[in-house]
Amino acid sequence: MIRPAQVLTLIVAGCAVAGVGLWLVSRHNSDTAADASGQVLPLQRNDLNAVTRLSIFKGDGSRTTLNRDATRWLVAERGYPADTGQVRKLLLDLAALRIEEQKTSDPTLYSKLGVEDPRGAQSASTGLDIGLNAKTLSLIVGKTSGTGSVFVRLAGAAQSLLASPQLTPDADPRHWLDRSILDIAADQVVEIDLKVPGGPDYVIKRSGTTAGADLVVTPIPKGRELSDPSAPAAQAGALAGLQLDDVRKAGTLTPTASAIFQTRDGVTLTIAGLQQGATRYLTVVASANASAARQRVQDLNSRLGGWEFEVPGYRYDGIFRPLEQLLKPKPAPAPKAAPKATGNPGKATPLQSH
Repeated sequence: MIRPAQVLTLIVAGCAVAGVGLWLVSRHNSDTAADASGQVLPLQRNDLNAVTRLSIFKGDGSRTTLNRDATRWLVAERGYPADTGQVRKLLLDLAALRIEEQKTSDPTLYSKLGVEDPRGAQSASTGLDIGLNAKTLSLIVGKTSGTGSVFVRLAGAAQSLLASPQLTPDADPRHWLDRSILDIAADQVVEIDLKVPGGPDYVIKRSGTTAGADLVVTPIPKGRELSDPSAPAAQAGALAGLQLDDVRKAGTLTPTASAIFQTRDGVTLTIAGLQQGATRYLTVVASANASAARQRVQDLNSRLGGWEFEVPGYRYDGIFRPLEQLLKPKPAPAPKAAPKATGNPGKATPLQSH
């Protein structure tokens, strides 16, 4: 028989166990809450200058490697400067990446969030390796959620996460290139000499030394006139905001068009046009016709020399416009006069005998 004292002891012990259980549950919930508000990567804003490499890759084989040297970021797959602003934004977003919610740890469910192994050929996820202080931080970036969140998983970890801010790293090297080629306003151009296929050579030149002086086209064929007085100005502005779609080392293609732009500050830009199938490329060579322009020319050639820039077709066509496109259409030829009737209209034609 259990004595009252024993019952009391059991009750006290039970309460103690229950108390410990409640404390453990509370501790677990507290830890979970702390994790849910924690940082995804051990990366702080003051670490960003120590990041020397970013690698972005997908299972389809696309990859971008961004390497940092002493002065700039480079897209390794092109050997060309990267858009520093885009790289900086990605780094800031990675340093700011915070956990919103813990998600599945079941590998069979990873594909629903897009956080499966990015090395698989059918994988929709994106792998991201961050080179920091001789070590590599690896993140798997999955599907976006809403307008500000993204599913992620640390490589090698089972737990997937919902985090913010939203990341959408692109593994195509073209996305990371510094796209700016030239940005020269029309009023800074004083002369253009054009040699284009499908038409005669021609020149566009300012009639005076002021920025507002008219642009004159020569030679204009006899009996023809410009389609619009502003047509030459549109041609002069062809280098404003000129950007690349892609870039490659200069090769052996023979140029099919040439446009030589002379600017008000003494720079001459020789733009050669290359065509390969439906793709259009430009090369740029700068020279100085004034001593004050020498440093600018040196900077331009250092940045643009030795490269072929893929540009949109409409920008290419805007630089190398045939003269005919600046002129009013040729007048339609006068209709030919009807042939005069022959013979005696009053005399019947005899029937042919059978």
